[in-house]
Amino acid sequence: MRRLGFLSACTVIASMAINVGFGQTKFASHPPMRPLPTLSNRPLGKGAGFSVDPLKGSDKQDGTQAQPWRTLGHAITRLKPGDTLYLRGATYYEHVGVNCTGSADQPITIRSFPGELAILDGGIREFFETPDKAWEPFPGGAPGEFRSTRSFAIPGARDDTTNVLGNFGDSMVPLHGYRLRGDLRSTNMYWHANVRSDKDASIYCGPGLYYDVSSQRIHARLAHTTLKGLHDDNYRGETDPRKLRLIVATRASEPPLTLRGARHVRLHDLVARGCVGPTIQIVDCRNIELDGVTAYGGGAAIKVIDTHGLRVINTACRGIAAPWTFRGSLKYRAFEARIFSASGWAPTGADNRDFELAYSEFTDCVDGIFVGSVKNVKFHHNLVDNISDDGIFLTATTGFDGLTSGGDVHIYQNLLSRCLTTFAFGVGHGRQKTLPGGGRQTGSGVFVYRNVFDFRRPVMYHQPASAEGPQEITSHARFAGDHGGPAWEPMTVYHNTITARDDKGYDYATYGLSPRSSTNRLFNNVLVQLDKFPSIALLKSSADFQVDHNLLWSTSEGKAADFLPKFQKSKVFEESKKRYAPGWTANDRYADPKFVKLSGDWKTPIDLGLQTTSPAIDAGKELPKEWPDPLRVHDKGKPDIGAFPIGVEAGRVGVRGRLTQFGAAKEPIDVPASAWMPFRPIAKTDGAMPPRAAFVEGYPEIDAPLFRFALRKQGFDVHDLGHAWLKPEEYAKCRVVILAGDLQRAQIKPNAFNTDDLAAVRKFLENGGTLWVTGRAKRVFDNPPAGQKFLNDLIVPGPAKAGDKVTIQTPDHRWIDHLKVSASYSWMALRKDPDVRPWRATKGERILASDDGTCILYRLRVGNGQLIYMGWHATASLPPGRTQATLEQEQAFAEQAQIVFNMVADLGKPIVKSTGR
Repeated sequence: MRRLGFLSACTVIASMAINVGFGQTKFASHPPMRPLPTLSNRPLGKGAGFSVDPLKGSDKQDGTQAQPWRTLGHAITRLKPGDTLYLRGATYYEHVGVNCTGSADQPITIRSFPGELAILDGGIREFFETPDKAWEPFPGGAPGEFRSTRSFAIPGARDDTTNVLGNFGDSMVPLHGYRLRGDLRSTNMYWHANVRSDKDASIYCGPGLYYDVSSQRIHARLAHTTLKGLHDDNYRGETDPRKLRLIVATRASEPPLTLRGARHVRLHDLVARGCVGPTIQIVDCRNIELDGVTAYGGGAAIKVIDTHGLRVINTACRGIAAPWTFRGSLKYRAFEARIFSASGWAPTGADNRDFELAYSEFTDCVDGIFVGSVKNVKFHHNLVDNISDDGIFLTATTGFDGLTSGGDVHIYQNLLSRCLTTFAFGVGHGRQKTLPGGGRQTGSGVFVYRNVFDFRRPVMYHQPASAEGPQEITSHARFAGDHGGPAWEPMTVYHNTITARDDKGYDYATYGLSPRSSTNRLFNNVLVQLDKFPSIALLKSSADFQVDHNLLWSTSEGKAADFLPKFQKSKVFEESKKRYAPGWTANDRYADPKFVKLSGDWKTPIDLGLQTTSPAIDAGKELPKEWPDPLRVHDKGKPDIGAFPIGVEAGRVGVRGRLTQFGAAKEPIDVPASAWMPFRPIAKTDGAMPPRAAFVEGYPEIDAPLFRFALRKQGFDVHDLGHAWLKPEEYAKCRVVILAGDLQRAQIKPNAFNTDDLAAVRKFLENGGTLWVTGRAKRVFDNPPAGQKFLNDLIVPGPAKAGDKVTIQTPDHRWIDHLKVSASYSWMALRKDPDVRPWRATKGERILASDDGTCILYRLRVGNGQLIYMGWHATASLPPGRTQATLEQEQAFAEQAQIVFNMVADLGKPIVKSTGR
């Protein structure tokens, strides 16, 4: 079966329906940055098939091809295991939620109809369908400024943030999402000293959109850009939005496609666009496949949370950077979007795992692919290009239990180019636990092999500062870097080919290859500097580092350099033999690798295959068999150095392999089925539904992530209501209900129990439920007199006594049996705030309390259930992220977190009264 792939813009099928938005070969805006989506001739699938047609369908029909449904939202609810839903070629202006459940043998498939293309659009349709009526000139603005003819409400919109994003509808080139009105109207395009820090300074960042909070109108200005260094990448297209179809989305819109709780679902041959947040969101899913999907991102093209088993193949993820967009324009004058986001700020307890991202494209944004906290990743045969900050983010997050959620990442046979920091690390995206000896916790490592790193083309980083200064873009990519000084993931880097053009000093051969992790292995790579000599700097003999059998070269310097002999006579070299017997660089060579073709001009095609006279042939080290290598069987004799053994063609990358690893365009291919690595099996269950925990979060409640983490680790289905009240009559659907933080400050209404509520609470408890109350949430019982009487009848407060020192009252209690009775714990104290003054009880288990029964940890059995109170914030002791914690800090947090883990593990067990010691 041959499927149409991604073709060049001039060959996009011209007969497509005009409402789809792709199909012309001439562009009124700007030529496309990337190939546009095309039709797929994937044949009809087997099994039951249903159809949706927003132009001719009706939700009252039976969903057959002859009588299609009209809306996706209706159709999704009708699908059963094994069904295929065919979307007829059109634009679907819906915000679709998918929670279908298929099976491994009978997945549910949602796809475009053969020969057609379905687009899921979260934007405002009038700007695309009737632009001549959607805009009007704005006399009070800058030349060429227009505003929408009607207003659009965006709840919570602020005048200093990006509230609206978009794209040119013909070319899908992004429009800038302006935060500041002055930037939209500016005539300045130079990044002078005040632009980053002074919001009153202004800079025009190219054609874009702005939302006026006061009038609720959307403004557009499509003025040309004039930076000389951009050459043909300047905008020269139509400036009147009434003559252009635009994709326009506001912050008020949900993603056009959300999968939440879906199981065994496949999305094929679809386009998703039009969102300020993530365009495709995948939450709490299992075994999801995206094949032939194009996602035009807002905050992210794809965002994944708590998902196990994700396969992304033949998929294009596009960011929000236009050809004229620099890093500063997005980071400081819009927002810091990502392309593929699967690593959050805090571990969840059900963290992402088992991903395969292959034959896909991740391009054009300020940040790229965040997979550091994903366990088991196969990232191969992809194109990663034009990322002006962090390319592939690799830091594995330390969980609240001290373990890491990520690692075992394999990055191989890709083309990586034009990324400021190709591999990035940063503690700010996840705490790294401090280990004895001063080290940092890391994940299970990253393997990087058989890739091409082409760093010839400049990165859109430093923008020209003035009309009088240099105009050409001269920033270049680097192999790796970090934020905040974290420990890097253990890296095993072998059989890669790197062309570098460092604009400042470098480590080993190029910037980012010196050891900054617990272990670092670097073998059999070709590293070519285009402007300078490679060098060996910043190596420390104490590092767990092995580097050897690499081939180094400089195309600009050519002649033999003395840096290798000089280093091999140094004290560091001799000391390195303690770590690696031959000594670091003992078998490295400085020599011309004799590629088939290499040019320092990024516009000139290259071929980094080896000529028969290359010194890289048979010059490598035999590597351990446990290090994966898909080309090992093709490498006869001793290993050849570099990404390709002699005689082996470059691999294919990108959507359906439309490019070689050298970036040369080829006819798309059918991706071989043998390329896919199997997912790790997901543990089977007995079919029972997981217990549900409902979570009502007040403000502030810093313990909320810890509670959710602990619950998910124990297999709870966490129903997170956020700042919303849960009616007590709904408690019966849950095993546990947690009320955390100040409900009043969170403006939750109601925020206290009335008489009817208390009856439902009593029934919930007596039937075996757990009500867990923390901190100021105790004020849910403050409604006089019913609430106070209800609580007092349960806990029976006694008289206050002098002294309020909290001690361990029940040493053998299974929640706290890890604590030492004789120890002093600084976190174990009563808070002075009267709003959070803990309960004083004479009944129940006063686990951590003062002598008069004032408790900060308390449990009372009520029928078959229990009432729990926790009166301090365990997470207040959480070690900092960006600075290294002490072991004492780690211990203080671990003591408190363990109490929460013990409490959650205890939920559902028989409630046993502690006997004391």
